[in-house]
Order: sequence, then structure tokens, then C-alpha cells
Amino acid sequence: MGRSRTFVLSVLTIILVSSCDYWPEDLEPLANSISQAVSGDATAWRVGGDVVVIDVANSPLYRGKSADLEAVATGIAEQAVAFVAEPLESVSVTFHEGVISENSEKMRGFIFLIRDNQPVLQPLLDFDATGPLTPAEIEALFIHTDEPMSPEREKCVLEELEDRARAAGDPESLDPATVEFLPIETWHQLDPFGRRLILAQVISTKAFMVCSESGERRSLQDATSGND
Repeated sequence: MGRSRTFVLSVLTIILVSSCDYWPEDLEPLANSISQAVSGDATAWRVGGDVVVIDVANSPLYRGKSADLEAVATGIAEQAVAFVAEPLESVSVTFHEGVISENSEKMRGFIFLIRDNQPVLQPLLDFDATGPLTPAEIEALFIHTDEPMSPEREKCVLEELEDRARAAGDPESLDPATVEFLPIETWHQLDPFGRRLILAQVISTKAFMVCSESGERRSLQDATSGND
């Protein structure tokens, strides 16, 4: 991968900070606690109000097995959720072989979406993808809920995702004004992967909204028909 996950989230900060009153907050007490736990040097920042970015340098855990490091990263994400009083959207945890850098070959990163105050590890993404969004990219950013999803709604969401990804086309040539919820003012400040990431999140959110509204309309129609 040509880009680090931490770099992607720092790019997202452009959007988050420009769209609200939150500025990056140094979570030094959290960083100190993590440093002691992993025998390394940690930094922790809260950006945009609901995103926490954590970097861990010089920890011997970096050389451990992937499953072990994933478990440690999950524990760190849980610690971040507990430390921040307000609800979080996501937590990024990146381990660096030595000092913190943007060398993707010397880092191991994890991104968690927060659902019901629990971190949910997200799949690896293709940082070098081009062209229209792929099904794999959309699936990787699929926002799951703990509520059971009916087969009808799942089918609706998947069809909406495919249709919206096809209609948007290549994010590189996309006019952000043509897609609802895209950050028009900051769109062109993003690198290619940042645009793909934001577009996938936006169309995923919209697909869930549309299919939820469709389900509510169907339920109302069924109830009305039952009263006839």
C-alpha cells in the first residue's frame, strides 16, 4: 500500500475541521497510558470531534504476530472510546517499526468504526485503486448495525450502493456538486484515495437512508392495507 492509514485520516481532518468548530485536541493522558502499556512512544489526537488518531512508535509489539497486534490495537481502540466522553465515529491505530513516519513498509495500521461504543475493525482497503468504486471498496466501508437486517433491506442497500457507485463514476473526474453530502469546498484538496474513501462513505450512508425510508413506507402501506 502506498499510503498509510494514519495519513488518510489526517487528510480527512481537512473535511472534519473545516465543517465544524472542533480543532485537533492532544489527548496526552491517553497517549501516556498507551505508551506504558505497549512499552513504546504513543501520540493520540482527537480530530473533528469524533475521530481519534493514535500512533505508536518503537514498541516491541510491532514485530509480533498479526493476530496479537490486532488484539492490542483493539484494546487501544476500546481504551480511546472509554477515555473520550462524547461518542466517537472512528479510531485509527498505527504501529511504527521505529519513529513515526509515512513509510508504509514500516508501519502496521488498523481502522475501527465505533458502533454502540464498541470498535469494529475495518477490512484492508486498496490505496492504489483507480476508476469507479469497486464492489470490494464499497463492502469494506459498509456501515453495519446491530439491528437485524431483513433480506429485502439488504438487497435494497446493495442495489443502491451499486447504482450510486456506477452513477458517480471515477472519483477523479467527479463533480462533487452532483453527489449529495460530498464536501464541495474541500473535495479538490483530497488525494485520489481520500476522494474514493469519502465517496464510498457518502454513498453507503445514503443507501442506508434510502432503504430505511423505503422500508418505513412499505410498513405504513401494509398497516394501512390491513385496516381496510
